Amino acid sequence: MLSKVVRSLATMLIGVLLVFLPENAVELLIRVLGVAFLLPALISVVKLFTTRNDAKTFAKVAISVINIGCIAFGTWLLVSPKTFAELFILLLGVALLFFGLFQLFVVFSKRSVKPMHWGFLIVPLLTVVTSVVVLANPFETVSVVSVVIGVCAFVTGCSDLVISLVIGKSKSTDVEKTVDL
Repeated sequence: MLSKVVRSLATMLIGVLLVFLPENAVELLIRVLGVAFLLPALISVVKLFTTRNDAKTFAKVAISVINIGCIAFGTWLLVSPKTFAELFILLLGVALLFFGLFQLFVVFSKRSVKPMHWGFLIVPLLTVVTSVVVLANPFETVSVVSVVIGVCAFVTGCSDLVISLVIGKSKSTDVEKTVDL
């Protein structure tokens, strides 16, 4: 339950950043993504060469090459975030599409367990529609698309939080075991 709340709050935070800082938020999120690539790879490389490892040489080289690629990509994201701004908006549109479809799936699968109000379908449907619009015009002005995705992400985070809390109170069933919000 805690992971669901944290995921919802993170989605809402990203939405707020994209709405109130549309020009800077995209670059900031890209830089955070760069750090997410860079730090674990650096730690892994340092750990790989500082600890005694009985791994075969080929495995050690393969892991090192992958980590060096992650370090290079993370550094590139940190140094040149504008290069990835439009691609990032496109990826956010795809993520929103999948998230909206996932929420629709969860609401429909939970209907057999617990009666759901039709209002639970509004936000996932709006998320899917918005993501399709964003995907149709991803390379328009980044700030407008950023605000649209930000609003959608914030509302989706709120909806996910409400759905998680409502469904979290329902009895455990086979549907809940197979579908983790």
